[in-house]
Amino acid sequence: MDPARHPKLGRQGGQAIVLIAIMLVVLVGMTALAIDGARAYALRRDLQAAVDSAALAAADNLQQKWSYKVAESSATVSFGNNLRLYAAPACAPGYAAPGAAPLTITCTYSDGTLLVQVVSALGAGGSEFVLTATRGLNLTFARILTNGAAPQLTANASAGVNNLLYSPTLAALNQAGCGGTAGSAVTINGGGTLVVLGDIVSSGAVTVLGGSRVNVAGDIYARCQSSVPGPIAYCYPSGAAAPCTFPDVVGTTRSGYHFVDPNYPPPAVTGPGGGVPGKNVVLSPGLYVADPNFSSGVCYFLAAGVYEWQGGYTNNGDFISNELKPPDEPLATNNTFAATQQFWNINNVNCAGSFRLSAVGGMAIPIGTWAIEVTSVRNDSSAGTSYTRESAPSRCRTVTISAGQVIQVQISNVPGATSYRVYAAPPPSGCAGPFGLAGSVAVVGAVQSDNTIGCPVYSGGGCSLGNESAVFDGTVLSLLFAPNPLAAPGVLGSYPPSGEESPVAGKPVNQNPDRGVPPAGDRANENQCDTAGGALANCPGPITPGAVAYYIPAGGCVNDTSNGDNFVFSGYQYNWIVIYEPGTANPPANSCSNSMDAASNSAYVGLVYAPSAAIDIPTKLGFRIEATGGIIADTILFSGALPTINFSSAYAPVPPAAKLVS
Repeated sequence: MDPARHPKLGRQGGQAIVLIAIMLVVLVGMTALAIDGARAYALRRDLQAAVDSAALAAADNLQQKWSYKVAESSATVSFGNNLRLYAAPACAPGYAAPGAAPLTITCTYSDGTLLVQVVSALGAGGSEFVLTATRGLNLTFARILTNGAAPQLTANASAGVNNLLYSPTLAALNQAGCGGTAGSAVTINGGGTLVVLGDIVSSGAVTVLGGSRVNVAGDIYARCQSSVPGPIAYCYPSGAAAPCTFPDVVGTTRSGYHFVDPNYPPPAVTGPGGGVPGKNVVLSPGLYVADPNFSSGVCYFLAAGVYEWQGGYTNNGDFISNELKPPDEPLATNNTFAATQQFWNINNVNCAGSFRLSAVGGMAIPIGTWAIEVTSVRNDSSAGTSYTRESAPSRCRTVTISAGQVIQVQISNVPGATSYRVYAAPPPSGCAGPFGLAGSVAVVGAVQSDNTIGCPVYSGGGCSLGNESAVFDGTVLSLLFAPNPLAAPGVLGSYPPSGEESPVAGKPVNQNPDRGVPPAGDRANENQCDTAGGALANCPGPITPGAVAYYIPAGGCVNDTSNGDNFVFSGYQYNWIVIYEPGTANPPANSCSNSMDAASNSAYVGLVYAPSAAIDIPTKLGFRIEATGGIIADTILFSGALPTINFSSAYAPVPPAAKLVS
């Protein structure tokens, strides 16, 4: 067709090329959106997953290893591995513990990916890791639509760990005082000052009445109160008065938190148990149908295990404990003297053991003045495995040996011991030592608590706890005898355990040795850890030898009066729950009213868990000041002289795992 004869058609020539060009741009754009958009979505998803994992890795490692450097490094390793960036990044200014202000660490990977960690130590609030990741997207088709720059994708995550909010010192689950409900979940109506190290958490109101004073080194979480009249905020973790100097952080009052019952499962009850406790000083774990009603003014030692007090637990005059102590506990600052207050002589109970030395004829040992210390030993079992416990050493006594003489050791028994280890320091070392194991003395015969008025007695009758005697002669204490620091515990010549420590804050009795690297540290009580196979281990560990848990089902109640004392520790195998009363998650719930009074020297070392029950604390004597694992109850009432309650995570249930908080 001739365009000259059709001018309109001639003017339209070439417009198809423009339309095709426009359509190509649209098509490329749609292709870029489909392909590069999908790649951006996938990269953003992978970036978020990697930063989430990194934040959790940081918090989890801090919880397990207590090292910020390890935690921060684990975050970068986890992040890089998840994104297949295996070369170590350059991190500035480097891994370190945060100070009073948050620490910012910027890590740059080889492809330009950035990971920024903001690490904060929040005192009683725990620790927080806020991570931001940035990575460029290399465009395929969409590059023609841009200036060539790669768009940056960002992901964020925050993780928190070791927050005392989830392991409080005091926690009340009742919502009384909130939402128009009458009453109060935590009521403080006593004399003096309630001192709390850690957090107070209440799902209801916290009420401070009368002239009560409250010092809290931590936070108060009162669900429906923006402020709680009365409490004074102190510094955590030192407990010092504000202003606080880092690493101390001052606590505050926060509202809007509803504490949820952790729903701990009940402990398994095994063992022979028994009826009303009789004369034997050692009680066995298991089921006790009737309330034991301890009220005879005597002592009882608890063998390791779970005690189900089906009819409740009343202590109205006795001293009950699972602590293994030596005869003649030493003055902590001078081992040549006995401590002023012996643990097993608390509250006019006369059960502390003792020992004496004498020189008698026999297969001669080297002449001179020998020094002797004694420890108490017993084996307790858990899940069918036997665990050896050995107390801290006694005071040191000396005896002078002449030609043809040997050492006689006479021991008036201490509750719980099934044998004693005798440690000797040859002349002329004296009580400065070192001491080496010379041998053991077995406990033979009945050890009873019905007649302890005349104790200690080193031979014959007069003390129902009984007594033991042994002679150490030249078959052991020869010229070749020497203390050996490399010998394992229980081997001839081995060193004794670490010694007891001074009383804390005016309390009357010595503390147990602190935790230490075995064989140092505590080998007998709440600071000892063993492997599942029975070997000494660093704490925390799977087993606390000698640990005890009280299980009190519905129908029973704790009734500790001002006439008796309880010093009972739990352990890792029971998740550090020392008193367990079931809540609604494990029906029937125990909704009784417990009273935790004391005569002079009581402590439940571990968590007192009674989520459906009321707990009344009418005394300052029921909590040894060293540490506790806290109290979780429906309601908590302080009605008398106000105590000091120090929370320690070493004696509390394992807190929830590291968690993402945003």
